[in-house]
Amino acid sequence: MLNLFIIIVLIVALTFDYVTKFFSYWYVRLIPNNTPIPFFGTDYYRVLGIRSNTEEVNALYAQYPKEKFVGAIKSRIPDLVVKDPDAVKTILSTDFADFCRRGHSLDKSRDVCMRNNLFYAEGETWTLLHNSVESIFNDMKYDFEESLHDRLSGTNGDTNVQQLLSKVLDCFFKVILLDGRSDETLITYVRTAAQRRTFMEKLKTYLKHVFPSLFVLFGMTTIPGEPSSKTKRELEKSKILNKIRNSNIYPLRSNDKHKGSSSDIEFAFGILATFITEGYIPCLNLLTALFYDLATNPETQGKARSNDEYLNAAIKETLRLHPPYSVISRQCVKMYHYPDSKLVMDKNVTVNVPVESIHRDEKYYKNAETYNPERFLGGENSSHSFAYLPFGAGPRKCLGKLFLPLFRDVVCL
Repeated sequence: MLNLFIIIVLIVALTFDYVTKFFSYWYVRLIPNNTPIPFFGTDYYRVLGIRSNTEEVNALYAQYPKEKFVGAIKSRIPDLVVKDPDAVKTILSTDFADFCRRGHSLDKSRDVCMRNNLFYAEGETWTLLHNSVESIFNDMKYDFEESLHDRLSGTNGDTNVQQLLSKVLDCFFKVILLDGRSDETLITYVRTAAQRRTFMEKLKTYLKHVFPSLFVLFGMTTIPGEPSSKTKRELEKSKILNKIRNSNIYPLRSNDKHKGSSSDIEFAFGILATFITEGYIPCLNLLTALFYDLATNPETQGKARSNDEYLNAAIKETLRLHPPYSVISRQCVKMYHYPDSKLVMDKNVTVNVPVESIHRDEKYYKNAETYNPERFLGGENSSHSFAYLPFGAGPRKCLGKLFLPLFRDVVCL
């Protein structure tokens, strides 16, 4: 009994030591942080489902208004929230080489949507994917005005704007990625699967971001059973497959176990899924917010209808209040000493840039919570160039900026 008791005590002590190993990480570095709790860290509100990751980061931003950095412990791993635009510039641009990873490590995943996703790639893979996706987008003319008129015809009276915009974007992505004759079901299915938020989907998303090694180990996929036979038939005749076969993307497949047509189609499906998850869904949310902002500000709506420059300003203001990604995350790739300070970060520490909070900070924008497109008409819109980050900054700035002409087309039509 004594031996058993000693073993239990040792197990409890070792477990406690493991889960609390980094609890003093930010304290010894003189970075303000909340008191962590074993098994939860300082992230207990998010773990318990009381707050989302964005809400948790925003809460830390507001809790320490005068600090440049705020520390956090996600379960047991140190995390840093960077509040100061000068520090954001240093991390995302000046010292980008030290923070060039997102840290998801999904390149060996069974999931073709994750393995070939620009947002989860690292190193040379990211560079090749970025160049190829940009080339695919730039070379695809999205003249879908006629189809769009068909979608919008007969739309009068009360309308569910988000559902209407879903139909518009289904049409847009079908035209630029597949072709005018393709079945839209493929776009709709991928989009619906990506937006599904069952408990299992939430669990997989959590593992994908927090424990990517488990996501890979258990062979999880974001869209089960894809690409199906029907999907393969649609992709065989698609624009995107032809573009991939003629692009510089093939070095990425040098280690593929499967060569030939089947591998091409899987790769094309991964690129299609990237456009849907990282392009379609943020566009849908942003367009919905833009229409809401214009609807609740009739005077602004009138000016935007008659003046292209004002419409551009209205879109920028919506991007400020409702950025596509409210938090940008990067991972430290080696031990890093922040210039002119005592802050030292170890390898693999994650850095979070609270884009939404910075955009709504009165230090950088007068009446920050007010929708006012005129702040973007002439001159500087804020007191710091890195206080406006709807598409991020630095070498890995988001390609989503290429979708801005779409916003203007949809609003004008």
